[in-house]
Amino acid sequence: MKRTIEEASRATGTTWVVFRRGWVGVAAAMAAGWTGWAAPLGAQSQTDVLFYASAISYQDSQAKDNGTAVGVYGTYGTGWKHLVEVGATRTGIRYADGWELTQNDVTLAYSRFGAKGAGRVGVHFISNNDPLTDGGMVLFGGASRYEVGAWSAGAEAAFSNYADYDGGLAVMQLAPSFGVTAYDAGSRVVGATLRGYAIGLSDDTGLGKTFLSAEAALSFTTGSVTLSGYAWGGEQAFAVRGGGFTPFNLSELHTGGYGGGFRWVMSPKSALSAGLYVERFQDVEVATDAWARTFSVSLGLTF
Repeated sequence: MKRTIEEASRATGTTWVVFRRGWVGVAAAMAAGWTGWAAPLGAQSQTDVLFYASAISYQDSQAKDNGTAVGVYGTYGTGWKHLVEVGATRTGIRYADGWELTQNDVTLAYSRFGAKGAGRVGVHFISNNDPLTDGGMVLFGGASRYEVGAWSAGAEAAFSNYADYDGGLAVMQLAPSFGVTAYDAGSRVVGATLRGYAIGLSDDTGLGKTFLSAEAALSFTTGSVTLSGYAWGGEQAFAVRGGGFTPFNLSELHTGGYGGGFRWVMSPKSALSAGLYVERFQDVEVATDAWARTFSVSLGLTF
């Protein structure tokens, strides 16, 4: 029986899995919803487009007020072996002193699936009005070994370069992961993923130079509805999440977070998603804890 890209990606537990958590944007903007393909791939080629919008509130923050993020994410899969991803995001964050960060992110990625494994490479470009991180670039990639519908194990790596950050800042990150998937005789599916993060900075920006953290995610699908949740703890700075789609390029120390959401497949060619994500962090200039709360909605279409 032929294996679709969706089945293979579900087994890997990576960002292009059908329960994909599409986070894109800057550090405080953990944007964009829970989504994936609207329906299983039934043909040799398929194009999917996701439109999303997020509203961000910074509770107890002495530096930030609120923010928004809007964007589009698209995939093109062909031959049950190849997948191309393209994403673009516009983010705005308003600070307490009246200044506003405006940032544009563009991401490109390519994945190659095999019977027992997959590989992925990509690049992320940052353009904003912050003199420290404007022109930043992230190179990322990863590989997974899996048994379709049962388990997956792999790792993602990312190299971030901010050439104008006080003489230059380089960030290396490694994120190993392990996931399992279980089915019943009906249409119910349970998926769980554990992921670790090890981050090293080329220079101490006031936050430290090495950071370790761990994340757990769980999803449950019954019929046309998927419910998902996650939680993480530890320390992160200048992290890259969402498989390269979310570089956290602000000077913040993140120490934990959690969230959840749902995805409703309305038709074979459309899906609606919504989610709420909460993150604890410290701004480098304000050494007090604050919380970022992000509400996201998205609409996915299949062509």
